[in-house]
Amino acid sequence: MTGSERVRFLVIVSAEPDQIPAASEQIARQLSKQFGGATILGGNDLPSVTGYWAEDGHAFKNTYSGTIHKEPVFAVMLMVVPEDEERAFLEIQSAVKQAVSDFGLRSRHIHVEVSSVRSRHFDVCDTES
Repeated sequence: MTGSERVRFLVIVSAEPDQIPAASEQIARQLSKQFGGATILGGNDLPSVTGYWAEDGHAFKNTYSGTIHKEPVFAVMLMVVPEDEERAFLEIQSAVKQAVSDFGLRSRHIHVEVSSVRSRHFDVCDTES
């Protein structure tokens, strides 16, 4: 049994609303086959999440003067044990690239947040808890 430490990835991908259910499901299924499970935020019969970004948002500035764009996005969350972090990042890249190709997503620059977290679980049927 491993400890409670996990690495959480939050992957944000832009897509047209009609592409979100199939593309997000494909990515989540591919990651689940490798790591046991993933969570879709926006997609799979859920409303899309809305992303906002400035054209010059890639620059680190105090304020941004570029046009603000609004686009539908979905997010996939994956948590892995720390020793699987690099493998997970490579698998995320592969899964997203495949979905972009398969569904013609307009995504190019993929936002991936990585954080260290602790996870806990409980069984709702366990009368000892």
